[in-house]
Amino acid sequence: MTLTVHDIRNGIRGGVGRFKREATAAFTKEELAAIADALEVPAEHRSSNETTRAAVRAAVGLAETVADADTGSFSKPELETVADALGVQPVEGDEPEPLY
Repeated sequence: MTLTVHDIRNGIRGGVGRFKREATAAFTKEELAAIADALEVPAEHRSSNETTRAAVRAAVGLAETVADADTGSFSKPELETVADALGVQPVEGDEPEPLY
């Protein structure tokens, strides 16, 4: 098998101290903020999810500047780049630990 977008997102979530999710979902504002903190993105580039995603793309080299960066959801190759920049090694079937 191969890593899924869900596996990569959960790896990134775990790598920045956030809870992993059972179901696939885009990053929340809080998760994006944790990623931006880990990448030392300046506060002025975090006014919305869109600007935070653009700033993350610029921070990991996917765009020259925040103004040039896409603001939409991350693609699988972009998530892989973010994971690499954070030093995260996602694994297949990366599911949250049971709460009980």
